[in-house]
Order: sequence, then C-alpha cells, then structure tokens
Amino acid sequence: MRLVFYLFLISQLFNFIGVFAEKVRENSSGKNTINWEKTDENKSKPYKKIIWRSYKNDESYFGNEKQQSSIIQKTKSSKEERISESSKKLGSSIIEIEPYLPLNNFLEYGDFQTSVKWKSSFEGGAAGGTGQQNPSFVLDYGISDSSLMTIYFSEVDDDLYNLIDGQIVNYNWQNYAFSFKKKLLNNNENSFAISIVPTLEYWRHASGGKNSKSIYNQKDNLDGKDRFDNLIGSLSLPISKKIDENFTALIVPGVTFLPEKLGSKGIGKNAYGNNFYIGSGIIFDMAKDVDFLASYTSPLGPGNNYFDKDLNYSRKPIYSIGLGWDVNSKIGIEGKITNSFGATPSTGLLTIPSDNQPLYSANITYKPHGEDTYLNHLNERDKLISTGGITVNNALMPRVGTSIINFNYDNKGNLFGSYGYSLSNIFKLELLNIGSFNEVKLSGDKNSNLYSTYLDDSNLNFRLGGKLLIFSPQKNDLYWMSLRSSVGRNNDTNQGYLFTEFINTFRLNNWWAFNMSPKYFFSGVESFGGIGFSSYINLSDNLMIIPEINTLLKKDWDLNSTLALRYSFSPSKSLDLYYSNAAGVQDIGQLLKDNEYRFGIKLNFLY
Repeated sequence: MRLVFYLFLISQLFNFIGVFAEKVRENSSGKNTINWEKTDENKSKPYKKIIWRSYKNDESYFGNEKQQSSIIQKTKSSKEERISESSKKLGSSIIEIEPYLPLNNFLEYGDFQTSVKWKSSFEGGAAGGTGQQNPSFVLDYGISDSSLMTIYFSEVDDDLYNLIDGQIVNYNWQNYAFSFKKKLLNNNENSFAISIVPTLEYWRHASGGKNSKSIYNQKDNLDGKDRFDNLIGSLSLPISKKIDENFTALIVPGVTFLPEKLGSKGIGKNAYGNNFYIGSGIIFDMAKDVDFLASYTSPLGPGNNYFDKDLNYSRKPIYSIGLGWDVNSKIGIEGKITNSFGATPSTGLLTIPSDNQPLYSANITYKPHGEDTYLNHLNERDKLISTGGITVNNALMPRVGTSIINFNYDNKGNLFGSYGYSLSNIFKLELLNIGSFNEVKLSGDKNSNLYSTYLDDSNLNFRLGGKLLIFSPQKNDLYWMSLRSSVGRNNDTNQGYLFTEFINTFRLNNWWAFNMSPKYFFSGVESFGGIGFSSYINLSDNLMIIPEINTLLKKDWDLNSTLALRYSFSPSKSLDLYYSNAAGVQDIGQLLKDNEYRFGIKLNFLY
C-alpha cells in the first residue's frame, strides 16, 4: 500500500506544480497586474502645431523614416533571437548526466521540472523477475537564474542479485536527498562554467529477514533483519567547456560520504565508506531536440562502490551512454545504459548490490512552464473512443490536464482500476493501474508458469506506465500512432514484467474506426509477442459495438475474443458491457486466454 500512497502523492503534486508554476511565471512577467495612477482630468495637453512642407521629390526627407524602419527591423530580429534562445533554454531538460555528474545548466527563476526515473537490471538474478529495480522521483526548482534546488526520493525493494551463502537475501533502501547547485563562474565568451553542488541525504537501508541472514552479520549464522538510518552526503564541482555550438565537455571532481561500518556484528569494514572520484562526460547535439550523452567515472577511494556474492568490497569504474529527446518544451525522455544503480548524488556511484551489471535507465521529465504541441480538437465521434477499449487500446490521447479513470469488474471476480493524467497533448502518465485476477482457468499446461507467477490466487498487480502520441490527424497526419509501456509486479510473488505496445488507430469513416496493436511481454519467466485487433462501430450517436481479438505470436499461441457494447452518457462518461474469454483487462491479461467466458462491466470517466 506504500506504493499506492506514493503514486497518489505524485499525481497531486503534478496538479499543484502545474498551477503554481503558471502563477509564478505570470507574477514574474507582470501579467494580471493592475497599476493604479491618479490623473488630473482638468489638465490638458496643448495640441502641437502641424507644419506643412513640400518635399518636392527630395528623398532625403525620408532618411529618418528609413533609418527608423531599419532600427525597428533590427530590434525585431534581436527580439526574435532572444525568444529563440529562451525557448531553446526552456526546452532543454538536461540538468545532469547522472546524479553525481551535474551539469552547469539551470532553470529560470520560479520554473519547475519534475522527473520520474527508472533503473533496472535486464534480468532478475537469483530472485527472478524482470530485474532489480530502483525507481526515483526528482523535483528541480529554479531559486534564481544561477542557483537550483533539487529534491530526490528513491526506493529499492528487491532481493540481492546474487545468492549469498546459497540463500536469497532481501536488501532494500530509501533515499531522501536535498541538493543545492550554485554557479561560481560563467564566462560567456568561451562558455567556460563552474558550479558547486553540496548534497545532504537521509539513507534508510536494511538487509536480511526471517529466512535469511543479514549481509552485515559476519559473526554468527542467525537469521534476522538489520536496519540502519544514516545521514550521508556528497560534494561535487562540475567544470564544463562548450567546445562548439553542438558539443560540451564536462569534468567533475567530487566526494561521497557513506558509512564504512554498519552494526555490531561486522568484522572490520562491512560497508562502502567515503569515496573521492573524478567524472567526465560529453553532451553532443545530434539533431534538433536530440542529445547524445556519455560519461565515465573513476572512484579513487579510500572507500568502495561494489561488493560481490562473497561480500568482498572493491572499486569499479562507472559508465553511462544514451540519448535524450525533448519531445516538446513540456516533455523530455531519456534512455541510457549504465552500471550506476543509485539514483541520488551520494549513492549514484554504487553498482547493483552484490554484482556489477549493465542496467537500463528510462527517465521522463515534465516541465509545466513549457510550450505544448498544438493539436486540433477531437470531433464528437473520436471523443467517444478516447477512453480506450477493453482488451485492445487505441492511440488517441486526452488533452493536456485531463484525468482519465477506468473501473472494471466481471462475474468471476476480476477487479481492476486505473488513473491516468495527460501531462501534455502528446503524453499521458499512467500513475496507477491496480487490480487482481480471479478464477482464471487454463486449458492444459500452456502458460502455466505465467498464470502461477502473475495470476495466482492471492495476486495483486501494481502497474505504472506512460503513453506517447507520435502521429495524429489532429496535427495533419494520416492516422493515430502511440507507443505505450508499463512496468509493475505481483505483490504476492514479488515478480514483475515489462509490457509494451505499438498502437495504431485508423478512422475509416464517420461510423467506423479500426485498431491494430502489436504487443510485447518481457519477464524473467518468459517473453513473447502478441497482436490485438479491434473496431469501434457506431450504431447511433451514443451507442457503439466494440469487437476485439488478441493472439500470441509464439508456438503455443492462444487467441481470445471480446465483444463489448458501449453507451456514452456524454463524451466524458461511458459504460461498457462485455463478454470475453481474455484472462483480464490489465496488460498480461489481455494476451492470455481463460477457459471460460466472462460477463463484465467497465466504467470510463474523463475530467
């Protein structure tokens, strides 16, 4: 339930940030401000005497006018250049390459940006699943044009990647970090800049449990959990040089302050300790709004940043390489390969606990002050389908600032609910997708591992995801195309999976729309593809029929079908009645087949 609370808190924070940021910008720009002045109605200004002259075809009289016109044009061009530079600055979401490698970039005074970041191994290790994960939430606030405040929250709740003495050992941590970045030097002539970045963090971490020994217990073989609360910190000095218009180089000397011994059952040093480090990085503008990012960092000691399955501590270099894409001025997306597992400035140097594995990092940044992609409004028929389908989604996107809620229940006891929020006209964040499968019956042994892992009797599945609109007739494209991805886990088995779909929606005529959605399921149990097809067929202005089919693209393929009837009370409220043999409406359930059909109801709301 702690995850549910965090997601709800984030959703409310997005709403607050959007409203407050706009208010700050309006106040700073002088908008909505009334200045009252006292005037003397009896005081009048004398009219200037008009002097008439004959030019007699002498063009010298127009010299001042031409000069003024030239000045006006130059002023206009200069203004446009400033606006362009300002827009470019506002459009850039890159504040850091990694938390311990901050850049000499700042937000304007009063501007916010929030980021959701996800680090994960490609495999689950000893515990299985999709990977060892470290999700984090970051808030950046511009205190001034040359100072930035950043707040981090990060939580790791997985078993160690490797077995320790033949046992699976639980290992988790929480980080609450506060960072302040201040510009010390910025030579505009050669774009040489230096800043200082101190960070203070509260680090709560634990190891062991009822059936495993803590890694901090080196004196006996008793099982049990050890928990520690520490104040940790870091200090870095980013030094950057803009080589040319498209290339920036970065050097970052720094130090992290971590404990070197934890608990009373350790023999000698049993933790990381303090580390000096030298980091380097480059940022290359490959194309408009697309940046190439790379870094390499060497820990210098005296502490360590890695331990193996035998609990031997040592130092490993940390690398990262990836791309950053500003989709528009509101939304930035970043993907990287790295061996940095920590998500805060003080823990970013740490590798995945018990190993040194390459990880993938997926980040999304939201800037409420940015300019959004313009889309024409949906017509009435398209508004009726914008809440999605039953087991096949469509590519349409609710407008920025719109919340979407779905609630589903069927006669076998499946229960699901979801909440999403459109951060932009082209991006929707699925903040909460939660529910459980019930009485799912298999035909034979096909997919039995998947059912026992994710659809077991005590399952409760939590999902978090996002949907990006790529093409749309609302911006003069031929059809809608969106990319949607989600991650999450079954709370009972503690196993997770990644679900991705590439959704295409075609409006064939006023009464018929068609969807084709290739899907991919990735987990530590099994990975496979599938594809879904569906139609929206209007019977009247507020009544439509929705047939759907999903099939797996593998040897033991399954095919499930759904038939739904939708009644729309308004463009923002609708009710679906359906008959289906899909295992459920949530991600994996869309692809798997139940041996029996179900009657269900689904409620859809936009507001």
